Amino acid sequence: MEPLELAELIERAGGRWVAAGPPPPLRVAELATDSRTLPDQAIFVALQGETFDGHAFIDDARRRGALASIVSRERLGALSPGSGPYIAVDDPLAALEKVARWNRSRLALEVVAITGSVGKTSTKEFLATILSGGFRVKSAPKSFNNRIGVAATLLSATPSTEVLVVELGTSGPGELSHLSRVVSPGRIILTEIGPSHLEGLRDLDGVIAAKAEVFEGLRPGGTAFIRDGVAGFERFAAAAAGPVKTFGWGTGDLAVTDSRRVSLGRHDPADYGYHFTVNGSENFLLPVPGRHNVLNATAAIGVARDLGMRWDEIRSSLSSCRLPPLRFQVIEEAGIVIVDDSYNSSPRSLDAAIDEWLELGANGVAVLGDMLEMGGASRSLHEAAGRRLATAEPRLLVTVGRESRHIAEAYAGLGGAAPTAHFEVWSDCVPFLEAELRRGDRVLFKGSRRIHLDLAVKDLRSRLAARSKGSNGNGGASKKT
Repeated sequence: MEPLELAELIERAGGRWVAAGPPPPLRVAELATDSRTLPDQAIFVALQGETFDGHAFIDDARRRGALASIVSRERLGALSPGSGPYIAVDDPLAALEKVARWNRSRLALEVVAITGSVGKTSTKEFLATILSGGFRVKSAPKSFNNRIGVAATLLSATPSTEVLVVELGTSGPGELSHLSRVVSPGRIILTEIGPSHLEGLRDLDGVIAAKAEVFEGLRPGGTAFIRDGVAGFERFAAAAAGPVKTFGWGTGDLAVTDSRRVSLGRHDPADYGYHFTVNGSENFLLPVPGRHNVLNATAAIGVARDLGMRWDEIRSSLSSCRLPPLRFQVIEEAGIVIVDDSYNSSPRSLDAAIDEWLELGANGVAVLGDMLEMGGASRSLHEAAGRRLATAEPRLLVTVGRESRHIAEAYAGLGGAAPTAHFEVWSDCVPFLEAELRRGDRVLFKGSRRIHLDLAVKDLRSRLAARSKGSNGNGGASKKT
């Protein structure tokens, strides 16, 4: 955000200055929520959550140079006067959002919001990269799609920002309605809809209802970009209450045809991307794995065109696109190809990952963790994944967690020939994999974030590199894209 006077910040946050004397004539450069990485001229915001309480770090923030701390009025009595001054508010998170919303409202910029059950972060990365070829763009550096992350993204915009790309997520009713109104986007991309966060959303109808809330914040006359034929399409189109542009495989306003896997000439395991054609005449190369990412890129292309970018500008920028970390990262270690898709997992994203994993060839090993937050449908959805995997004919199936055992059970029930192994925690599966894997294997790691299969990948790579170094003395060189 642009630096502003401390007195104005207090007003925008709806707070009360708690200190001896009035607010000094200082300019605030940033609102920070992590006392460990406090920048200069910052105000510390003491956020509270289920597993953390920022009020416990106010002393640390003060020692690190915080100008003041935004705190809960209810907590004032328990705070040390020596750690002040304080800005007392009813709710620090709501105060952060107020300032973020104000920052967004005072800037003349285009705001694009992205939501969906899967593909949000990849689409955000593609769009930010493409738009950077024609605009000054800001976007969230990670999957900042909750209230804290969205506020941080809005606060990152400055008067020089021309386009802000924001990712919006939800795990329960009402969340997207709130976030969308805070963001007030002029354009919205809805990627894909499928079973996700069912603990809070119940079923697919609940997911559709929750995702439709995103259009409540769409600015009058704003445009919705929706995948053609997506579950709930009619409801989304009606909720948009304005122009709707569609994208899809062979259908829609941005129709994708001639999608095919092509070599990128890098001679490593991820030496491929996807060539595709939009509307029969515009050809593109997306230099990342995953055919499903072609549609994510097409949605981004649609927004770029809507903002006035030329086809050749888009084509050039698209060549710089890369996938976010832990999304189908293809790595070779000691002759074994590892596919790290461990950021999260849901039925839709698991199907897509399996499809792409099969493209890498034979000798497939699947390491699958729980798909969390599936509610009462958890067992049936994991069993469906096992039935899907039976068509993939893996060499070995390893499951990690609690619910994932139903994947192996369903797979075996259909006569799956591959041996299976189940582990409750990620750390127990790594020694097993180290012993079982052999050169030429192609190993897919896919699971919900809290299963920590990313740590399994890291540990396994370290073990394989050490083993390779011990056997050939060349340092165990690895490749990564």
